[in-house]
Parts: sequence; C-alpha cells; structure tokens
Amino acid sequence: MNFDYSFTIDLHSQDSIEATNAVLNALFSFEENKNFEFFDIITGNGSGVLKFVVANLLEDEKYPFDFLNQNQSIIRVYRKFKQ
Repeated sequence: MNFDYSFTIDLHSQDSIEATNAVLNALFSFEENKNFEFFDIITGNGSGVLKFVVANLLEDEKYPFDFLNQNQSIIRVYRKFKQ
C-alpha cells in the first residue's frame, strides 16, 4: 500500500499578500501534522512574481524546497533539517 503524505496549495489568481498568507497558513499546517512529508505549492506561469515571493518566504523561514518543473511553477517544500 502506498500512502501519499502530502498536500497541495494553489496560488493561481492570488496577489502577493494573499499568497504570503496562504503559504504561512500551509507552513503552520505542515508543522502541526507530522504525517506530512512535504507539500507542493502551485504558483502558475503568470508574471513570475509569486515564484519569487514564495521562494523568498521559504528561504526566510529556512524551509528546503525544490522547483518540480522547468518553468518553476510548482514548488515542493520539505521539512526543516533537524540541528
């Protein structure tokens, strides 16, 4: 049996303030539920502003992440490394 312990948030049509709030809420949920191994953020292809806003936020909060596709419209966020 294969379980997918993750979730996805979609930021299409959100401005940078709405997207920031959505990502912060997702990070809170991610930390609260230890069963989640990662989660994905869909920023879309638009102007690219959301990609930078989200990447900067994740870097500031010290979450490791990868872009899952060539146009960088999907971001996978992983748990913080334990120190």
